[in-house]
Amino acid sequence: MHLPLAQWPVSRPRDWLEWVNEPQTDTELEALRLSIDRGRPFGREKWCQAMTRQLGLESSCRKPGRPKKKP
Repeated sequence: MHLPLAQWPVSRPRDWLEWVNEPQTDTELEALRLSIDRGRPFGREKWCQAMTRQLGLESSCRKPGRPKKKP
């Protein structure tokens, strides 16, 4: 089954098909898995930080568990 796609809001890059079919690197996969596991935005760092603040997801960027007590 093929669903129609909406029109692109910008021009599609010429190498788009090759780009989307290129396998992810180990680093990209690790970042994507972390994003899914922690429920944090996925993308460039500056954008992720802005979205985390805007959406109130700061806790998704902290290490899991309780913070260690200060001596």
